[in-house]
Amino acid sequence: MKIHPYLLILFLSTNAAYGQSDTLYVNDTHMLSLIFPKPISRAVTGHSNYTLGYNQETPERVGLLQGNSGADSNLLVLTQDGLAYSYYLVYRKQFKESHRVVVINEAIGNVLPKKHLDDMAQKEKGRSRSVPLSDSLQYRKASRYFLEHNSKVLKSKRKNGIILRLWEMCYFGKETYVVLEIENKSKIGFEVNYIQIFKEQGSGSKKSSYQKILLNTLYGHRIPTMVPAAKKQKFVYVVPKVTLGSRENLLVELREKRGDREMVVRSN
Repeated sequence: MKIHPYLLILFLSTNAAYGQSDTLYVNDTHMLSLIFPKPISRAVTGHSNYTLGYNQETPERVGLLQGNSGADSNLLVLTQDGLAYSYYLVYRKQFKESHRVVVINEAIGNVLPKKHLDDMAQKEKGRSRSVPLSDSLQYRKASRYFLEHNSKVLKSKRKNGIILRLWEMCYFGKETYVVLEIENKSKIGFEVNYIQIFKEQGSGSKKSSYQKILLNTLYGHRIPTMVPAAKKQKFVYVVPKVTLGSRENLLVELREKRGDREMVVRSN
């Protein structure tokens, strides 16, 4: 296997400094899904006991991690924007985490030359200019309206003092406005790790026909990072227009950043 020279240098340096990496627990019976901010371009593990499967022909953001019993190791992942992510790998027979959304500030550095980074920044700047300002203004105005005028709760879920409410979905133009609310009735603050919205098709009991599609977020209004004890926060996610059939659901996943509280609420 040919390894990019920048990747090799980073791998050797992080291999000698496990303490700087986050720990991922894996085994040979479950997949740990890693969702990166940008598509994966390369990945390497320190031991053949551990593998990260990812699409090398058509780069995607998702990698599937598994491992066999044996010595601990490490993982280094390089994404298309040049950022490198390092993790310490430990085999464990049982673990709760089935997926992890990686955020940019977890990166240990960028391996691309400065000229290449400048070129990428110019392209991003050009893209941002091509997005009409009216879109974000429209999203903001509509979000404020639906926050004030939406009074019907479709579903709610309560767990460990946290209530996640899914209000009635609202359609405007080519977008769907998903109104959500987190209420914290526990005695400690709830720090949000991530909130993800999916379109769920089929039944989880019939894996052959089951599919969970992550919806792209176009805009977020009043998205909370922390909900203090005895407080609640109502907010809006704007996603591309989604229609649900008889065997389809809108599924919302909420996970705590420093803790194990997580919740799932479905529209039906």
